[in-house]
Amino acid sequence: MPPMSKNVYIETFGCQMNLADTETVLARLKDEDYQQIETSENADLILYNTCSVRDGAEAKIRGRMGDLKKVKKQRPDLRIGIMGCMAQREQEALLKQYPHLDLVVGTDQFVHMPALLKQLDEGERLAATEFGDFEERNWSSLRTEGINAWVPVMRGCNYNCTYCIVPKTRGKEKSRPLNLIIDDIKELVDRGFAQVTLLGQTIDAYGKTLGDGNNLASLLRAVHEIDGLKRIRYITSHPKDITDELLHTIGELPRVCKHLHVPAQCGSSRILRLMGRRYTRDEYLHFADRARTIIPNVELLTDMIVGFPRETDEDFQESVSLMNEVRFDGAFVFIYSPRPGTGAYNLADDVSMEVKKARCNELLAIQLGHQQEMYASMHGQTHEILVEGPSKSNDQKLCGRTIGNRNIIFPRFDENGNSRDHLISNLASITIDSSTNLSLFGDLV
Repeated sequence: MPPMSKNVYIETFGCQMNLADTETVLARLKDEDYQQIETSENADLILYNTCSVRDGAEAKIRGRMGDLKKVKKQRPDLRIGIMGCMAQREQEALLKQYPHLDLVVGTDQFVHMPALLKQLDEGERLAATEFGDFEERNWSSLRTEGINAWVPVMRGCNYNCTYCIVPKTRGKEKSRPLNLIIDDIKELVDRGFAQVTLLGQTIDAYGKTLGDGNNLASLLRAVHEIDGLKRIRYITSHPKDITDELLHTIGELPRVCKHLHVPAQCGSSRILRLMGRRYTRDEYLHFADRARTIIPNVELLTDMIVGFPRETDEDFQESVSLMNEVRFDGAFVFIYSPRPGTGAYNLADDVSMEVKKARCNELLAIQLGHQQEMYASMHGQTHEILVEGPSKSNDQKLCGRTIGNRNIIFPRFDENGNSRDHLISNLASITIDSSTNLSLFGDLV
């Protein structure tokens, strides 16, 4: 008789890299006859793929673990595991804190999930948190059919910014060989994916550990040669590694998106030095000017942190002026929270939460104002989008993104009531007629 299938429930927190890691785990578990379910009630295995960048994500995990204590008593055969960055950071301490937790799996060991589960069957609870290789391992993933596929091409980071836990949880930079990435993407295109997003903590550093001369520019050129692929995206970049070669490559290749997510983090050179960012305010402004000169239609997205230790009102105003000078196409604004194990953890968290929230709201208001002005100036323009599917806010509309990263929404049915769902996964030209500060609206040309 065929083996009886088991149910796995997995909840993912954090970034796109964590989503890609979850897909890899699900692929390994599928080989062992596990099937994914949407709720935890009937699960044989519960996994939490965790994030340690901010305290809020870890607090949610601790809440989940508290809820499972009673469940484990009622169902002692239930397996419970924590994987990802929180697992890598806290390791065996999680097993001590939660006696009902069976398995702690770090960021480089989750590909061995089936073997780790077999070890559980044979013995004690365990933590697997060693850093391993990334290059030659099987990173195939269980991906649901869709438009976009996440493709990790490198892991880890060598920059050691003082607020960031990633080097501790993901380790040093490790790039995956170009030929293996290309093989994965060809398989994805054969399965119907129209777009891939190349992932790395500092993706513009791709290739440094390979020693074969490849870099992100050569990777983009190789991916661009794959027939059937409509769009190529990539995140996230560090301004120190963005070369003119890379900018020219992005500008020249028509299917490579003209969208750079390059966190500035702060507009004050003094705070940037405390953050360990390795560039000054003027150097970041020079990067933005280079990018817009070489790629005139490039869209720049940033991250900003407010309330970093010792940030004065004058430092914050430098961030305000940076936002006004660059006029980013999008921005994520975060309130600083101390993370154990980082360089900044030993600095006094001396900016009050009230001030942090006020600064966060001010930067968000500035960004939304800039976007509203940009979007209003686009009325009457026609842009080609990759149609992704129904709009999340209105299933009577379809949505897609420009060759940059702007979201455009248009009617799902034409004036005769005919569905336009055949456009999903294809390119379409939309003329914009209205906007909010977050989205653009229009109709087919």
